[in-house]
Amino acid sequence: MYPRNAASPPRLAIGPVVQISDGAVQTAGVAVKVIPQGGSEASGAGTVAYSADGAVLYTPTQGETDYVAVVFVASKTGCIPATVTVVTSASATAGYAGLDWSKITAATTAVALTNTTISVSQVVASVTGSVGSVTGSVGSVTGAVGSVTSPVTVGTNNDKTGYTLTVTPPTAAAIAAAVWDEIMSTHTVNGSYGSHVVRAANQNQNTVAITGSQHIAADVHELQAAVITADKFAANWLTAAGTAADYITELQTAIGTAANQTAILDRVSFCLSALAGACSDAQTAAETYVLSIGGNTYTVDYSGLDASGNRSTTTLSKA
Repeated sequence: MYPRNAASPPRLAIGPVVQISDGAVQTAGVAVKVIPQGGSEASGAGTVAYSADGAVLYTPTQGETDYVAVVFVASKTGCIPATVTVVTSASATAGYAGLDWSKITAATTAVALTNTTISVSQVVASVTGSVGSVTGSVGSVTGAVGSVTSPVTVGTNNDKTGYTLTVTPPTAAAIAAAVWDEIMSTHTVNGSYGSHVVRAANQNQNTVAITGSQHIAADVHELQAAVITADKFAANWLTAAGTAADYITELQTAIGTAANQTAILDRVSFCLSALAGACSDAQTAAETYVLSIGGNTYTVDYSGLDASGNRSTTTLSKA
């Protein structure tokens, strides 16, 4: 097919122009006329040349080919003219026959494109029917996808810019409300923050909740009640006037348990009983020392003395 309106039209072979009188092939002085389809006949403005055997060669201008069909006539006075008819294609590239889809009648049956390779650079304006599936990967989509009515399964969405969900995500206030309104009894994993909150609020645990700044552990509270007197507790413990130094001082003062304090008092009292008795009573074979301290009577009995005067078989009693 001859290209229509190409920037550099291909050369045409019109044919030999022969002298009528003697049949000589003309190789000079030949003129070319252009008769376009739907246009006026005019002298050619292209280039005339001759082949080795005398055929007239003509290279038309671009405008002379911008028609559906063109007749080229090579002529000379006293000679038989030569002509060639050229039908152009819808393409400006030589060797390609473009198609004017407006001139093509729709096919009556579907035609499969088996073994047909479609250039990936082509643009598909729209697809009205459904696309069954795409087995390969789609490199990229630079344009926008108008809408997808059916669900789309996404493996990993690497770019969530402008991405919206059908369900609106919870706000920060809603998340905070959900956390603080959660039932504590369901969060008891050892070592978790939830377990600490549950432990602090549960009166059956070792920690009790005390309002304000008086956050005191129950086990410390019980120790304080056991080893510090009521007047000191009232004066320095769990009061606004009490300071950290007061608490530490009281704990240091009462570091011994009540049982230990009683045992120490008893030992001292027995020693005093023995000392007081020894000062008022001569050493005899049997000795009994009695001393009353703090409403208690402490008695120390010795069964006797040995040959060296050492006491033996000591019995301690407290009334």
